[in-house]
Amino acid sequence: MSDIERYERVRADWLLANEVSWHLSDRRMANELRRAADKKDRSAAGAAESSHHEGRIKPIWSRFVASGEDSKETAARALLLWAGVVPALALTFGPALALSYGTYRATTEKALRRGSVPRRRPWLVAAAVLAVAGIAAAALLPDLATVATLRYYPEQTVAVHWGRVGLMYLWWQTSVGLALVAWQVRRHGWPGVTVADQAQVPTVPSIPQVPTVPAAAHEPSPVPALPPVPDTPRAPAIEDAPFVVVSDDEDDEPPYDEDAPFALIYGDEDVPDTDTTHHIHQGGAA
Repeated sequence: MSDIERYERVRADWLLANEVSWHLSDRRMANELRRAADKKDRSAAGAAESSHHEGRIKPIWSRFVASGEDSKETAARALLLWAGVVPALALTFGPALALSYGTYRATTEKALRRGSVPRRRPWLVAAAVLAVAGIAAAALLPDLATVATLRYYPEQTVAVHWGRVGLMYLWWQTSVGLALVAWQVRRHGWPGVTVADQAQVPTVPSIPQVPTVPAAAHEPSPVPALPPVPDTPRAPAIEDAPFVVVSDDEDDEPPYDEDAPFALIYGDEDVPDTDTTHHIHQGGAA
């Protein structure tokens, strides 16, 4: 358990800064914590025990007995302490003190191993809830709060319900014990330690994922359309010519006119008269 940090020096400083003036319990605890911190430092440094020892503050019961002015008063104080105070405290708060100390030790060790420190608030809340629940149960079920029955006839008798007494005593010790756990936490100076409930481990930022590129579909790439080729001008056919040669012969050669050797036989269209041509109608010369 030596590898667990218990913050002895921090707890001691807090107790000295927030000690209660009317008793020396806080100063005594701070003294014990400082001694433990010094011993740990010497052990870590490999140094031997120092010859200088700081004076230790005695427990409250020892101080009570030793505060007598003479031997008679000291003996009377010791008799009162061991015959009256200690039995009364053992009966009233003994189980609660034992429960609080054992619970404090177990939970503190577990919290330190987890990386946190003891807290007072959870134990105070648990004690308050249990106390209120017991009071509510006694109010709703009056028989639970009846510890004895007194009868007067035919004779005066008292019947003690020990089961109910034990149940009430258990409820009382448990409620007080949970509250005393919070007192143990404060008594040992843990409110002065500011440590997160859980150790914060630095997180490494994750590498952002690169978005996956969807696979291209195996489709033929479209061929760009070629520009339209302009139409090639069509050569005019014979039948589309502006004139028609009519021949009476079986062959296609035009008739020959001796008077007008350069004239051709045209169709119905008029041909202007010239010195070397004559207007010829279809079928004969004019």
